[in-house]
Amino acid sequence: MNFKTELFLAKRYLRPKRNAVSVITCISIVGVALGVAVLIVVLAVMTGFTDIMKDKLLQTQAHLHVYSGWHSYIRYPDQVVKKIEECGGQGAAVVNRPALIQLKNQFVPKAIFGINPQEIVKHMNFKGVLKKGKLSLGKNEAVISTDIAQELGLGVGDKLLIHSPQRLSNLVKLKQSGGVSLRNPDEVYLPAEFKITGLYSFGKYDFDKNVIFVGLEDADDLFNMPWGSSTTVYGWVKDPFNIDPIQKKIADDLPGMYVLTWKQINRQLLGVLSVEKNMMFFLLVFIVLVAAFSITNTLITVVIQKTREIGLLKALGASSGTVMRIFILQGMFVGLLGSIFGTLLGITVVFYRNDLNHFLSRIRGQDLFPKQFYYFNELPGHIITSDVAVIVIVAIVLCTLGGLIPAWRAAKLDPAKALRNE
Repeated sequence: MNFKTELFLAKRYLRPKRNAVSVITCISIVGVALGVAVLIVVLAVMTGFTDIMKDKLLQTQAHLHVYSGWHSYIRYPDQVVKKIEECGGQGAAVVNRPALIQLKNQFVPKAIFGINPQEIVKHMNFKGVLKKGKLSLGKNEAVISTDIAQELGLGVGDKLLIHSPQRLSNLVKLKQSGGVSLRNPDEVYLPAEFKITGLYSFGKYDFDKNVIFVGLEDADDLFNMPWGSSTTVYGWVKDPFNIDPIQKKIADDLPGMYVLTWKQINRQLLGVLSVEKNMMFFLLVFIVLVAAFSITNTLITVVIQKTREIGLLKALGASSGTVMRIFILQGMFVGLLGSIFGTLLGITVVFYRNDLNHFLSRIRGQDLFPKQFYYFNELPGHIITSDVAVIVIVAIVLCTLGGLIPAWRAAKLDPAKALRNE
């Protein structure tokens, strides 16, 4: 019996007829399709989440971060910027420190970014994220996010008070015997007052929720640092994903400085995302495995109902290997059909994922993916061809293996007994 005949018989057993076997076969195909679709959707969302997270990290962070190894600030950041430029990158001095925002009698902790707008706008797309006002950071001017504005009830033109921990700590001194006392009772402390000139939104919730931009000189004055100094020097390179050689060269040229890449700073987060994606694949592949077991049950039923036909085939000269291949091919067909339908379903769900998300959110009356926890306004999704290929191959292999036991049972049938029992 040739291979074409084996294919014909395998497909013939899959044809829907008015019996329970056809229904069970269709259910098996649906099970495989759902498993494949779920795998594609979950991996696409995880991949999209990782891609957008990297984009947002690169949008709100520098590729390189240079810190002082001796002091809490870099006294002459221009020298560090020059070294970065000599290595083929671009740099900018930045002050990044925590502060307290006073709103009447309430105090809210935020992060203050002291920047030179002319240098930072070359690398951070403020033009695309500025929602209102302008990036004007003159004397005692600040730009806050739309999230902070909503939280504090502020807008363009309003003023806010910023308390510096450094200034507050300088008001008191610790006694050797314990307790504290005023360092200078005659000294009066006033918080710095800033006028809001613009509102921004990078679309990264944890960043937007905390960062306030002020001028570099204002930040130096606010945190009692020498004018022109910075806490960090940010560096940008042409290829942020191949940054290790440049990092090593800058570190060698700047002894005593800590030079970290964006990958190192976010190593834990990126590692967690990678592990989660792999674990999702490992756990969800069991859905396909369950579908493969249903295929085994289906084919066992087929073997029982087709006992006479199997006996007839073997009586006509069909070998045990031929009979085995017929049922293995049937399992493979179920896996193939399920994978095709599942791939189409998965791609469709990924394509309409945000519409589906909004629909389900309206039904439930709450956001399924709140940005407070997931950092993004929309549900991300990115389908990678290699991921789909792996999912389809795994599904077909598992379904093919699901046909081994019934195929082995069919191959072991004695044609004489099979015909006599029938």
